Amino acid sequence: MIYKSNQFYLLSTGPVSFNLNYSGGLPTLELNEYAWTKTINMIFIDAPVGAGFSYSTTQESYFMDDYKSATQTSEFMKKWLIQHPEFLENNLYIGGQSYSGIPVPMVVQHLYDNREGGGSPPLNLKLRGYVLGNPITDIHIDRNARIPFAHGFALISNRLYQLLRHINSEHILEPSCRVNLTRGENSTLQRSLMENPTEFLSRLGETPYYCLNEMFLLSEIWANDRDVREALHVREGTKGQWKRCNRTTLAFTKVVNSTVAYHRNLSMTGLRALIFSGDHDMIASYVGTQQWINSLNLTLDDDWRAWYTDGQVSGYTESYINGDFALTHATVKGAGHVTAAYKPKQCYAMAKRCDSLLLHAPIFGKSAEMTLLFYLTCRFLQYRGPFAKRRHPLVDSTVVSDIRRCLEDGVEFQGDLLNFRKDGSPLMNRLRLTPIYGDDETITHVIGIQFFTEANLDLGPLPGSVAKESTRSSDRLRSGFPSYPSVPSGNRNVCRGVCGILQLSDEVLSLKILSLLAPREIASIGSVCRRFYEITKNEDLWRMVCQNAWGSETTRVLEEVPGAKRLGWGRLARELTTLEASAWRKVTIGGAVEPSRCNFSACAVGSRVVLFGGEGVNMQPMNDTFVLDLNASNPEWQHVQVSSPPPGRWGHTLSCVNGSNLVVFGGCGRQGLLNDVFVLDLDAKPPAWREISGLAPPLPRSWHSSCTLDGTKLIVSGGCADSGVLLSDTFLLDLSMEKPIWREIPVAWSPPSRLGHTLSVYGGRKILMFGGLAKSGPLRFRSSDVYTMDLSEDSPCWRCVTGSGMPGAGNPAGIAPPPRLDHVAVSLPGGRILIFGGSVAGFHSASQLYLLDPTDEKPAWRILNVPGRPPRFAWGHSTCVVGGTRAIVLGGQTGEEWMLSELHELSLASSVI
Repeated sequence: MIYKSNQFYLLSTGPVSFNLNYSGGLPTLELNEYAWTKTINMIFIDAPVGAGFSYSTTQESYFMDDYKSATQTSEFMKKWLIQHPEFLENNLYIGGQSYSGIPVPMVVQHLYDNREGGGSPPLNLKLRGYVLGNPITDIHIDRNARIPFAHGFALISNRLYQLLRHINSEHILEPSCRVNLTRGENSTLQRSLMENPTEFLSRLGETPYYCLNEMFLLSEIWANDRDVREALHVREGTKGQWKRCNRTTLAFTKVVNSTVAYHRNLSMTGLRALIFSGDHDMIASYVGTQQWINSLNLTLDDDWRAWYTDGQVSGYTESYINGDFALTHATVKGAGHVTAAYKPKQCYAMAKRCDSLLLHAPIFGKSAEMTLLFYLTCRFLQYRGPFAKRRHPLVDSTVVSDIRRCLEDGVEFQGDLLNFRKDGSPLMNRLRLTPIYGDDETITHVIGIQFFTEANLDLGPLPGSVAKESTRSSDRLRSGFPSYPSVPSGNRNVCRGVCGILQLSDEVLSLKILSLLAPREIASIGSVCRRFYEITKNEDLWRMVCQNAWGSETTRVLEEVPGAKRLGWGRLARELTTLEASAWRKVTIGGAVEPSRCNFSACAVGSRVVLFGGEGVNMQPMNDTFVLDLNASNPEWQHVQVSSPPPGRWGHTLSCVNGSNLVVFGGCGRQGLLNDVFVLDLDAKPPAWREISGLAPPLPRSWHSSCTLDGTKLIVSGGCADSGVLLSDTFLLDLSMEKPIWREIPVAWSPPSRLGHTLSVYGGRKILMFGGLAKSGPLRFRSSDVYTMDLSEDSPCWRCVTGSGMPGAGNPAGIAPPPRLDHVAVSLPGGRILIFGGSVAGFHSASQLYLLDPTDEKPAWRILNVPGRPPRFAWGHSTCVVGGTRAIVLGGQTGEEWMLSELHELSLASSVI
């Protein structure tokens, strides 16, 4: 295990601790009876630079933040393992306490994403999980949780919460110690030994209670001794005074307020996590820890139960799973901040079972594998059905807890437990577990005897039995067809029955079966036999396949694409699936958009490109409308005369709804930011803008993102409000209502506030957010984060799909696009998202295409290389998708959007080239 914290080494888990019978001079050390290092190989790291005895050879390197520190820590770990390859075969866990709850998840994500990278021999990390004690995870959650925590312990009433300042938040049952070296500069207590060393030292042992700060004081005296530093090989001149918590001289900036998104990302992996809390810790209370764990939406695997040391309750624990990921949260009874400093014996017992807690199984001595195998077998039998995600409710959790307790305490267990066969039928398991002791009085084996009897319980049909019923239905359907005789094979009497599906008519096969499959599956089925090959050549079948896979609206739009009928649905499906025919081309067009402008918005209505508004000379907001018909023999810009135009604006969004209608929202006008909504029917005679007075509108904003759902609903997300404040809200407006009402989509957690991002619709009612300029603490960074939300759910929530290029937030696979804002996002038929252009960090090409399929079990980015002449620049507000088969980039040569006499076209199918 690699652990971040020098103080934790000295005070909690390391091989030595201080003798508190201090009488002056150099504090003496004694062996730590409960050292974690007895059980686990541990490396302790001083981080960030300047903490502990760590130092830098350059002054610039002391300027540090969460991201830089996480990067340096992960790089150190990789280099250390490269230099010590004998440890590469060991299981690797990353751990930390307190504020390490911020960098550790970032480091774990970074190592997970690069676990097969660099080094000679290749560095194949056996990263298995992470361990966090009393972790600071989300500043707002942790702080707000103190109120219910304090109230739950009857420390305060809500009315008297201001008295909380007199409570020792590190351990709520201990007084606030006078001996204190850990406070900041605003503390009224003595902070330095130099203020009054004689009086300070005389306080040790005055009070009848054990004060942890006494050990803190001893650690500073010990670490600043010259002989100690020489013995520890601390380079002379590299370090001034050693401080337990160096809060005054570190040039460290806290830029990450929450790592919940990192935990959510890690919950998509196969790692294991152990989170433990002292139940008397109010700095990072177990209440707040439970809150952010619950926000991960994991499946409860083992409900709240006690865990024991020497037959006594040591705390409580619960376990969660998400596929192969497992997380255990444990509390330590009576412990404060940090846990092992208060309850070393119980935490040592937890450390000895560290693997078992991470694997959800108790382990004892040499019988670890057998006990684990036995326990996992019992656990499997408590799940009814092959795909069950949690224990059946009729399985007595008290009996399960007794089994765990007996295994942990090394005592015999006898009892009855409900189990299930593979077919779901219930069994009663009469179970007996007997520990076997070796010569040294340690448990070497556990013998388990199981005796199964039938259980007379009516549990109803097994989940998933619908498939069996459908099989019986197909048997009844097949019985209506004539049966085929068996065919002899060689000299043996082997019956080869004709496949039942081949007995169906071509019409039934096409309408009832093949039309429900995806385009790739139809292409595969066509190679099975000659009959299927002929059926899958049918254009009507391919149209049904495309409509079922892509939706009727997308299919209708594709039908209007010039040359689509000539190309055929089969080929169109293949080219839009494989993108084999994608190509760039440059097109010169006529007409002019005058006066010249930038920061306008463009949108496609059928084969027409519509441009509205923008920023003119001297920041003049524009409100005129131009149309470019790409189906015309000589396309040129036409100024459309419309009545009742909206106020001029730029930084707004323009979207298409319900066929030929356009909707404008927000932006920045002459009077400041806007939150109004205007709709234009482009086919009306004469066309006219009309304002939609939606009730309860969102805050005025610009540089937000929007998309349309079901052809009738406008969704708005994020953007920039007054005084440059970034937003993270999401609103929906149903334009089909007679009196539309804005509705904020309530979510438990939102991605960081941002502007210049994109929203894309896929899979019918799912939306995907990508990139933008995102807030991270007091700073703002370009982002390549991906989040999704399913609006068909009763309680929609944002989910992190992939993260940015910053440490700890990488992708499950593939090469992610460089962080960017104001880019282009193209929704392809089938749900895939194409990203390019925008303001890109570094020297990366803005025209490089990146493809992501969010419907995959583990979405992965891939680079799409396309021939032709791509634009040098491409902005989201000046790009639109026409007919679902081509992206039109207006301008794109100089980076100035008012060069509109040419456009670049990304064709996704050969029918439009």
